[in-house]
Amino acid sequence: MKYRVIKDIPNGWETSAKVGDILTVGVWEGGPTLYKGKKAVCDKDSPYALNHCEPVKEV
Repeated sequence: MKYRVIKDIPNGWETSAKVGDILTVGVWEGGPTLYKGKKAVCDKDSPYALNHCEPVKEV
């Protein structure tokens, strides 16, 4: 599953994310995490993920 950033994430773990960026789901330190490329941004269930991102419907 992928997520689109709808509000900037200025203080991600390894990188920030801007409106329009597409994040992918991976595992970091055992938990589901949103990634921008190969850099971790936030936990998949964190306030950043829940309030700053929306799922992208894949066809």
